[in-house]
Amino acid sequence: MEMEVFYQQLVEKGFQPLWKAEPLKKYTSWKIGGPADILYAPPDYRACVEVLKMARQAGVPVTFLGAGTNVLVADEGVRGLVILTTNWREVTWDEQGTKVTSGAGVPIAALSRLAGERGLTGLEYAVGIPGTLGGAVIMNAGAYGCALEQVLTSVKTLDEEGKLREYQKGEMALGYRTSIFQGKKELIVEATLALQPGKIDEIRAKMNEYLKLRREKQPLDLPSAGSIFKNTERGAGRLVEAAGAKGWRIGDAQVSKKHANFIVNLGEAKAADVLALITEVQKAAQRQFNVELETEIVLLGFQDTGR
Repeated sequence: MEMEVFYQQLVEKGFQPLWKAEPLKKYTSWKIGGPADILYAPPDYRACVEVLKMARQAGVPVTFLGAGTNVLVADEGVRGLVILTTNWREVTWDEQGTKVTSGAGVPIAALSRLAGERGLTGLEYAVGIPGTLGGAVIMNAGAYGCALEQVLTSVKTLDEEGKLREYQKGEMALGYRTSIFQGKKELIVEATLALQPGKIDEIRAKMNEYLKLRREKQPLDLPSAGSIFKNTERGAGRLVEAAGAKGWRIGDAQVSKKHANFIVNLGEAKAADVLALITEVQKAAQRQFNVELETEIVLLGFQDTGR
């Protein structure tokens, strides 16, 4: 079905807010990316059920996007319908007050702070992690030796037909920066985390220390997507630096001079620049250390261009 026809069907049924040819660089931390044919930002996941059914019947591909903090969007953009989940911010606590169920659009850093204010430990490491809970689940996000799998208990998703499904922790295949949800055509709508009682002052001190480390070591003053490569035994950043790639630049994409496992956007970087730079860094690591650096960023729209 032509995108214009599908767009008009969505408009007629009152689905809002809705945009045509919306530049996705506005929705990614890298500030890179071409347009989505159609972008829809539903108020909650229930508003997606009929849209998903309509897209399936019309043969329109669907892509999900959270805060866009670990994502590289193709310069050509993303074909079909892109659903933005950042409005899904409902948070509820169980009767004991230690288990929280959160919408996929809640920033994981905000959830970390909420837990800390309640004197709950287990999410301190996430206080400086950008992105939503949904993205954190997909990537099993972590830092400082901790990961979401340590507190994650269950996840609810919507499949392509708009049916709700629940996964328990043992079904998620959680590992280092990976989960069963990668490549799965299901939309994460909420997740439940089990935390433990702790002392507020100790939790706050730990959070402040993690934030201090991030400010000291990471290039927070320029657009980036966080760590590019999965860590190696030697440490990905140290390996890239040892390969001589720190500061390398293609177009406005540059290997950060502050932390070599970051690629920053100096102003007008293109996705093609970032990919080319990643390839050159990988070649250098392979050539000098016989190490294959594996990326942990998510690519969107490249299948549409044959990459």
